[in-house]
Amino acid sequence: MTRIDPGSARPRVAAAALSAALLLPSVVGCGDSTEISATGTASSSETDTDATTDGTATGTATGTATSTDPSGTETDRDAGTTMGPGTAPTDATEPTGPTATDPTDGTASTTTDTDTDTETDTEGVCADADVTFEPTVPYVAILVDQSGSMTTNFSGQSRWEAVYDALFDPVDGVVAQYESQVNFGLALYTSFDGFDGGECPVITEVAPALDNGAAMQALYDANVPEDETPTGESIDAIVPTLLALPDDGPKIIVVATDGEPDTCEQPNPQNGQAVAVAAAAAAYGQDVRVYIISVGNDVSDQHLQDMANAGVGAMPPDDAPFWKANNPMGLSDAFNTIINGVRDCKLALNGEVADGKEDKCAVTINDQKIPYNDPNGWQLNTPSEIELVGDACDSIQEGEVAVDIICACDAFIE
Repeated sequence: MTRIDPGSARPRVAAAALSAALLLPSVVGCGDSTEISATGTASSSETDTDATTDGTATGTATGTATSTDPSGTETDRDAGTTMGPGTAPTDATEPTGPTATDPTDGTASTTTDTDTDTETDTEGVCADADVTFEPTVPYVAILVDQSGSMTTNFSGQSRWEAVYDALFDPVDGVVAQYESQVNFGLALYTSFDGFDGGECPVITEVAPALDNGAAMQALYDANVPEDETPTGESIDAIVPTLLALPDDGPKIIVVATDGEPDTCEQPNPQNGQAVAVAAAAAAYGQDVRVYIISVGNDVSDQHLQDMANAGVGAMPPDDAPFWKANNPMGLSDAFNTIINGVRDCKLALNGEVADGKEDKCAVTINDQKIPYNDPNGWQLNTPSEIELVGDACDSIQEGEVAVDIICACDAFIE
């Protein structure tokens, strides 16, 4: 059973945690793997066959990524930047060499040679052929229990107020921190005695979008805790909203609830566990992952574990994590842990890796080369998308990193 009880002193999570703005690694000249980018010109100044070269290499790479392990262990990290400017001039001309006889006509010619120790092969230099890439941006629908028990005291404030602060606090709120980097949406759910009260479930929602904090906060401000907890039917109700969104990022539901679920058919007692677990499993079957947070300790560990496993397709003994928050800080920790952990390891390129040239591209994390087509390295999903897998994916979700991609001249097509 994987239970996480956030609530200890929490390190601040950097606001750039989900930006994964791992941008501006670039293609370099053929055979040159020491610079992030390279531009070069070749000029010929010769009497016979040799040439002088004048090449300048400059490069800057910036990488930012912070995250928190979905297992619940959080780590404080600031944005990381690696800079690699450099100028490598090569302009060396030897004195005029000895007079030689041209074998074609017998006349004498004078040849100016480039020093072989500093000669640079400029054939195929990739000028301004930069490889840039961006991570996919997740869609996260936060599904909040609007039942009457959310008015219960929670360390000096109501559970309802604690969820509000965990989402919208200007400094520590997960939406306030990451709304420009995550497509956030909000859905509040309840019922009024199930179908006896009419419509069930009762859902009030704002669809996920970037910079959506103001709309979400306005929706929350306009509502109060109401009545029942039809968790399963509410998950079913918001999945179509997520499925209607573009398929350019992972789709997530984060359930924040303070009680055992009921159903629309039977609002009391709270016997909706099987319906809720089935809804989480059905969502996962449509590529929508479901994570669950207990606001307080009134939800059983067994139900939380069953929901967690169903929501991500896990099975014992490899149980998925769930979160049981017993105070406001623990609740804030839970939201931050989940949001940091759902960052995707797929990177969309600004061009294409040429067919059959994958082995001419190198991917590094913090200057350490990771292997191609390895369970813990990187793979090419399409000519324009790479994916970090295994340990490589874990590393960018757990640490301050700089990721770079360098390809040979003929391996990348802009």
